[in-house]
Amino acid sequence: MAQQNLKDIKSKSTRPAVAAIDFGTTYSGFAFSWKHDWSKVQVIENCSGNFLSMKVPTSLLLNPDKSFAAFGLQADTNYTEMAEKNDSDSDSDSEDNGEKTRKEDYRNYYYFHRFKMLLHENKKLHRNLMIKDVIGKEMKAMDVFSICIKYLKNAMLSEMNLQLAEGQIIENDIDFVLTVPAIWGDEAKLFMREAAIKAGIKTNQLTLALEPEAASIYCQHMYLVDKKDGSSDEDDTFKRSVEKGQKYMVVDLGGGTADITVHKRTADGTLEELYPATGGPLGGTSVDSEFEKIFEEIAGKDILKSFAEESMEDYLAMLRDFEAKKRDSSGANKSDSLDANKSDGPAQDPKVRIVIPLKLNNYIRERIPGGISKALQMSNYKGSITYNNYKLCLKLPIFQNLFQNAIAGIIKCVAKVLANKDFDDVKNIIMVGGFSECKFVQAALREKFKTRDFIIPADAGLAILKGAVYFGHLPNAISRRAARYTYGIQICRKFKPGEDPEHKKITVGGMERCKDVLHPLVKRGERIEPGCEYPVVCHSLKPSQGKIECGIYVSKEVNPKFVDEEGCRLLCKVSVQLPPGVNNAEIEEIITFGETEITFRARQLETGRLFETTFDMLDENSNSKK
Repeated sequence: MAQQNLKDIKSKSTRPAVAAIDFGTTYSGFAFSWKHDWSKVQVIENCSGNFLSMKVPTSLLLNPDKSFAAFGLQADTNYTEMAEKNDSDSDSDSEDNGEKTRKEDYRNYYYFHRFKMLLHENKKLHRNLMIKDVIGKEMKAMDVFSICIKYLKNAMLSEMNLQLAEGQIIENDIDFVLTVPAIWGDEAKLFMREAAIKAGIKTNQLTLALEPEAASIYCQHMYLVDKKDGSSDEDDTFKRSVEKGQKYMVVDLGGGTADITVHKRTADGTLEELYPATGGPLGGTSVDSEFEKIFEEIAGKDILKSFAEESMEDYLAMLRDFEAKKRDSSGANKSDSLDANKSDGPAQDPKVRIVIPLKLNNYIRERIPGGISKALQMSNYKGSITYNNYKLCLKLPIFQNLFQNAIAGIIKCVAKVLANKDFDDVKNIIMVGGFSECKFVQAALREKFKTRDFIIPADAGLAILKGAVYFGHLPNAISRRAARYTYGIQICRKFKPGEDPEHKKITVGGMERCKDVLHPLVKRGERIEPGCEYPVVCHSLKPSQGKIECGIYVSKEVNPKFVDEEGCRLLCKVSVQLPPGVNNAEIEEIITFGETEITFRARQLETGRLFETTFDMLDENSNSKK
């Protein structure tokens, strides 16, 4: 198949550069490319603990006054050093005033770690939502997210300017793209947009990219070259395996969530979403939760949480070592973590060794005489997990079992999608995201779905980040999307005897009507083109009210009947503030679907006058924007 040359595809960006921010649960990063050479995406290497990475830990350290202190590995390091100094001071009688000041400052700092899942797990998301740091101090989540985005934005600007021989690029020169999981609701997307705007990114320069779409776009275009000899630096497996007109599944496995959907390569080279994204909290951090359960089973509930309050630096050091072992087991390189030639195990019985702080053993000894070793001997882990030389030694099957709940959940989601007869012809499954690099996950999926071919890009963990940059240059790369929810408005239609519930019957103007009826605009699973508009005519009920509101409801059901039935909820109220002198107006509110976000605008029918409006569901007490 002849490859398409880079010069045949032009960037649609109206600015000199596109920059993407991948705000992840475990790791975050940024990438960018210049409009004139848009396929050459640049990602900056960082040292993240025991390994070189293109991303940094999603960790934020704030000063006691809530001002920025550090982000990423530096945040981890600074907080660990402060915690270590605090602990060492508590064991000494030092009279040094400077040292005592550090000790007093330690618990006044704010340290946030792996907090993105708050937006997926919270059922009542609003702008004033509070978030707790690692020791329980509260702060507005909106502020925490915006400070992180601002840091990543500024760091990216600095890196971009280092590329320039002369001149300087400023924020107005950049189209920004922010990645979000496809399974997130509209509330979480709007939350991220508002946080980015608060971080200094103008709304007309900001696009949200759905993570599976970004990865799919990356696979579509990663082969592009701009070399005189026509050679390629990138893998073209996707191009060779997925021809135009074919369907394929995207399995995006990140630190927090799993996003699964089905795409199709259309005849014009664009991508079409055939199935609304599904998934759940099945990312790499779910493995961490299983690891923590080991300690809860042997030493009691919340043992690590209380230990962290006693010795934060040791707790963080243990988590970093576990993360390194988790990654090491996921990669192709063998290391000390999976070494069968150790004194405590025969060659046929490899074990994974995780460094355990001495203070944790002493802390558990206060509850269980004999510490970790004794606790293990008294538990169901006897013989399969041992504690030697300050290391927790897990037999390989036990370590692999930490991944099983996540793997089982991922398989269940994939199988559910593939059970749809429309997808019998899906032969290729693309795996992207950092957790997709896990060999345990790959092996389990290959074994379960033997008839499918798996495509895993060499840099699967960066596919979303690079694809988000591509999306900024090629916003029309997705030609159709599948609605994740049914969206509709509340109406009061004519009552249907024998069909409508009697308690829904009301009399209006001498006519029997049915209240609380949901009139659908878009149904779940419906495939719609980007920019698809649905007009809704609204009237002001009171001439003096000065505004018109229209409630938008969502449901996971395809054909919901009423707005108050289970599974249906009010997403937002679209509020149009009428100018002075415009009272008893008839307004056409135009709702646009098919993009990564829902947008609104309003038009006065009598005059054709346009009123720009947005929806807002982020107020704690009200869903309407005043």
